[in-house]
Amino acid sequence: MMMSPPSESDVMSPTPGAFRLRWDVFLSFRGTDTRETFIKNLYNSLHAHGVRAFRDDDGLDRGDEIAPSLLEAIDDSAASIVIISSDYASSHWCLEELAKICECKRLVLPVFYLVDPADVRKQLGPFEAGFRSHESRFKNQIEKVDKWREAMKKVGGVAGFVFNNNSDKDNLIQRLVQRVLKELSNTPMCVGEFTVGLDDRVEKALKLLDVESNGVKVLGLYGMGGVGKTTMAKALFNSIVDRFKHRCFISNVREFSSKSDGLVSLQSKLIKDLSFGAVAPIITDIHHGISVIKGRVSENRVLIILDDVDDANHLDILIGKSKSNWFYEGSRIIITTRDREVLTKSNVNELYEVKELYSSEALELFSYHALRRKEPTQNFLNLSKQIVSLTGKLPLALEVFGSFLFSKRRVEEWEDALEKLKIIRPKHLQDVLKISYDGLDEQEKCIFLDIACLFVQMGTKRDDLIDIFRGCGFRGEIAISVLVEKCLIKITEDNTLWMHDQIRDMGRQIVVDENLVDPGMRSRLWNRAEIMPVIMDVKGTRCIQGIALDFEEPRFIKVKDESISSKSIQWRTSVGNLLSYINPSIKSYLQPQAEKNKEVILHTKAFEPMVSLRLLQINNLRLKGKFLPSELKCLQWRGCPLEYISLETWPRELAILDLSNSKKLENFWGWKGFKVFFSYLTYVLIEKDIYSHYRRFLHC
Repeated sequence: MMMSPPSESDVMSPTPGAFRLRWDVFLSFRGTDTRETFIKNLYNSLHAHGVRAFRDDDGLDRGDEIAPSLLEAIDDSAASIVIISSDYASSHWCLEELAKICECKRLVLPVFYLVDPADVRKQLGPFEAGFRSHESRFKNQIEKVDKWREAMKKVGGVAGFVFNNNSDKDNLIQRLVQRVLKELSNTPMCVGEFTVGLDDRVEKALKLLDVESNGVKVLGLYGMGGVGKTTMAKALFNSIVDRFKHRCFISNVREFSSKSDGLVSLQSKLIKDLSFGAVAPIITDIHHGISVIKGRVSENRVLIILDDVDDANHLDILIGKSKSNWFYEGSRIIITTRDREVLTKSNVNELYEVKELYSSEALELFSYHALRRKEPTQNFLNLSKQIVSLTGKLPLALEVFGSFLFSKRRVEEWEDALEKLKIIRPKHLQDVLKISYDGLDEQEKCIFLDIACLFVQMGTKRDDLIDIFRGCGFRGEIAISVLVEKCLIKITEDNTLWMHDQIRDMGRQIVVDENLVDPGMRSRLWNRAEIMPVIMDVKGTRCIQGIALDFEEPRFIKVKDESISSKSIQWRTSVGNLLSYINPSIKSYLQPQAEKNKEVILHTKAFEPMVSLRLLQINNLRLKGKFLPSELKCLQWRGCPLEYISLETWPRELAILDLSNSKKLENFWGWKGFKVFFSYLTYVLIEKDIYSHYRRFLHC
């Protein structure tokens, strides 16, 4: 097989950003040429290596226009593999895909499948007839054909992979997979639009890491929340990542470790990222994970970043108690935490305190966000200095409060904001952040709390969020723009919602303060330990507007008893992981059920008192019963384990339905109200094969 490795100037640049897009790779191909002979094996190999590849399985059943979902998938992909075969250009859908791929300016890996790259570049040979046909068919849209020609020329000029009759197909697939893995791991972390004082701090930390030396070094970054530890860790990662073939950055260790099987999931991610293309084993429990991690890190020089760790035991589980005995020479580990004791307990050998900014740096950062200039103007200078002093010179507080003042141009408005700061005399960062929240209107506050309590943990896309809030009757697009302007949320480069954990915690504390004792009297529930007793004992009230209950894996059995009591919630052996998150007061009550080897099944009767429920997430859960609250606007039921849904009627206000990854669901369409129901949905997400069934049903 001939192959010209793409150079840096040949390929289009990978997507930057700290968060991954929905898909790693988009596969563009002409199905009749390559589907069974090549694409299937390539797709399976990518999948086996943990690469999320998008493949259009409905490519042979298209209409005249390319499906919007395909264009969205290209937008949501970090890279594209384009398999150009002899019949590729005869399909105007393929050419439209190719033009979109070029428009995105991301990594493109062309495979010239039994064709000459020169013919692709010049649209000669097997491509001439196809373009002549397009020019005739689209003679009134010739600019479209010109765009396709330009895309062919561009991709044909990229040094890619040439496959001919003498090539080894398996070898080509292996090379493609390795190249994709390499490119994805080189994606830089996004450290923020405005950074002040970061370079000096990174330089000092790099001296402690001493990457050129042998031995194993562990660097602990500690400091209060909002001081910039994560930003610094990302900057360090970007500075040295190209020196390590095996590397892994794990964010939000504290949050993920609190979930059911959270530590096992973190171990699995660490092993997968460090495997660099090798098939990673399935981790069955924590002890198995420790054994596998030790084997991986003892064989290769690695770079590991663990962000936001709050428990020394979690470090022992992820990177071992004796780092020098575990890790290969030259390895580097970076840990961020709010608690210095976490590092000392784990015998971290290099400590760096991330302190608040110097006064001059803090003033500059505040001015960037409040005035979009390096220094405040004279009339705002004294006010700015006082505000900086009161915010504790913490970067997050300066960013949020500065953005809060950006739209305020009168000195009197700044003086009013300063008085609010003086009144609360903020002892905690969240006191400062709440001033920005208090400045929102009622609908913006509602949307902010929905995001902080329910959506930020889902990795929700901006456009999906707008659809959801539109379904709730809110002006979501305007509100999200306001929240972005005030730096209460951010939209990453892959269009994903992101919120700083301190801002998230501030929002959640507002909801907890609604009723400190009874979760059933709060507006939103996201903690499984609080949700389960509310549902089990029918303690829900009209106060509840949203619930996010997500079980990562569907492991269910049938239950005969439909009464709503402790019997309606049944457990299996895996409940041991869940029990660690249940309040101690109810552990003894649930334990007998756990021993019966049964798992959770919910009954709709539990939701009857929740007449104000707008948003419900019950991923991977089995639901029994006939009715849901009539005011429900959004239902996310990913991984629905049922073969049919027994609801007699659907909520009349339902606008958003997400049944993705519900592979068993087949007989939903037999419900007599199905056609009418789907006619008033704003947004629906279901499996492709189910959607095909749905289309056939509608046309019956």
